[in-house]
Amino acid sequence: MMTKSHFSLLFLFLSLLFFSCKNEMHDIDDTIHIRIEKDPERLHPLIFPNPLAREIYQYIFLPLADFNRETLELEPLLIKELPEKQIITEGPYSGGVRFDIEILPEAVWENGSPITAKDYIFTLKAIRLPLNNTSRYRDVLQNIVAVEMDKNNEKKFSVILKKDEMNALESCIQWELYPSYFYDPENVLSNLDLEKLQNDTLYEKTVTNDATYMTFAEKFNGQLYSSQKISGCGPYNFSVWEANQYIVLEKKKDYWGAKTKKSALKNNPDKIIFHIIADDLAAMVQLKEGKIDVMNQVDDDEFLALQKDPAYKEIFHFFTPSLTKYYVILLNNNDPKLSDKKVRRAITHLVDVDYILKNLESGFGERLVTPVHPSKPYYNKDLPFINFDQNKAKSLLVEAGWKDTDDNGVLDKVLPEGKTELSLDIYISGQELGNQVALLLQQNAAKVGVKINIIEKEFKLLRAENIKTRKYHLVPTVVSTDLNYWDDLSFRYHSDYDIPQGANDVSYHNPKVDELLNAIPLEKNIVKRESLYKTLQTLIYEDQPMIYLYVPTERIVLNKIWKGNATMKRPGYAVNEFEMVNKRIQSK
Repeated sequence: MMTKSHFSLLFLFLSLLFFSCKNEMHDIDDTIHIRIEKDPERLHPLIFPNPLAREIYQYIFLPLADFNRETLELEPLLIKELPEKQIITEGPYSGGVRFDIEILPEAVWENGSPITAKDYIFTLKAIRLPLNNTSRYRDVLQNIVAVEMDKNNEKKFSVILKKDEMNALESCIQWELYPSYFYDPENVLSNLDLEKLQNDTLYEKTVTNDATYMTFAEKFNGQLYSSQKISGCGPYNFSVWEANQYIVLEKKKDYWGAKTKKSALKNNPDKIIFHIIADDLAAMVQLKEGKIDVMNQVDDDEFLALQKDPAYKEIFHFFTPSLTKYYVILLNNNDPKLSDKKVRRAITHLVDVDYILKNLESGFGERLVTPVHPSKPYYNKDLPFINFDQNKAKSLLVEAGWKDTDDNGVLDKVLPEGKTELSLDIYISGQELGNQVALLLQQNAAKVGVKINIIEKEFKLLRAENIKTRKYHLVPTVVSTDLNYWDDLSFRYHSDYDIPQGANDVSYHNPKVDELLNAIPLEKNIVKRESLYKTLQTLIYEDQPMIYLYVPTERIVLNKIWKGNATMKRPGYAVNEFEMVNKRIQSK
């Protein structure tokens, strides 16, 4: 028979057991886990405006204004309102335009100091400093000639542009702002003359040879500010980066913008962890096990299988937004084998895009034939698709002088360097889709006498050692476009940007295209501008500087412990807006 003391001991034991078990099971904070397929290399927008890096740094850095993720319209973020354009009719800047801007009084940096006009000017100077690797931004912002600060309010300033161009407003307010106290603690750039940096060649040369600015640039361009010390005015702080493993962001406490209705300023999850998982199968396993909450670019077969499975339909949300990007195959126009547009057109006829969409993408995508996104109203729909046609490809190659003179199955031709076979290297970076596209092209090309050699290489090395040095023939890749109404195609197609730091990675040159690219931004009449765009697309279509494949439909899977929506804005979701609706429980 159990005594009273036995009951007491039993109660004490059960109580301890209960509380012990309760402590072993605990609510995890609102941490969201995201899969990214490769290491982004740098989180430094001015130096490395890479699409993958942008998926992460968009929560750390902010521009003065950006496109709303739902309406896709430009909205103010750090400023009170979008400034009105003012035409300058007199004085030294006559013929230009002016925008008066005021930063929100509550907008502050990570350390609590106010965001001011000085930070705007510092960022612009950092872009203009010739020693910095910021050529892409320098080109975009070359129209800005002056910034005038308000003497009575450090948050007020005016931006002056020498010409009234189509994207004049965006060029003033849509680039990431940097805190001067963090990236320039010694105020090195405060002595630079902004206008002289733009217009005075002698001044620029003097600055370039100055040891003080050399030291600043070495630090600014280096890994310190790319992967170790990173700071912006976004809703999240950079926390930890383990190369090729994970990147952690933590929400800012008492963030000044969190209570606004603006999506870019929200910080709902306490922590965001980007898991770098190269293998799709491994990533899918972790998604199904609940270790990954968000995964985009899901394999189409896996995506459809998950959607059809009743068990997984209870666990996941499924989103399929169309994104502002498209797939292409870069063609090195500078290579003797590909310098003839007939050869480039022939190679295009050997890519069966319809087959790729149907069999490799399960219909998730939309074909295109020009560098303008099909969603834009000035996309030239009159240009026909260049369809898969081996006979046409063979005919074009013969017209270009390629024949199999030694009956070895590979076409050849006498080029300045001697008899040369039409053997082309296609570089892939380990992604399954790129590999499949390369294999398909290899099989189709072999039937018309074109030898395709598939070379796999890490994309970081591929970009540095092959693309930027023009030591390649073909590279499947993705082109990301902006949400601006008017696409600025100069960077990819103007001959001036056929430089290692430029984005004309295919070495495309056409004087008529250059003329149009120079004229389009200055054309005030909307109808005429759209007509110029269509003419531009026709010229590019005829030259075929790269192979335009299709606009993919994104495939995103989200664990239902989170509530969120998809967006056309890359990467198809805004994780800072996601809300946890069911707490995650796990054992210690």
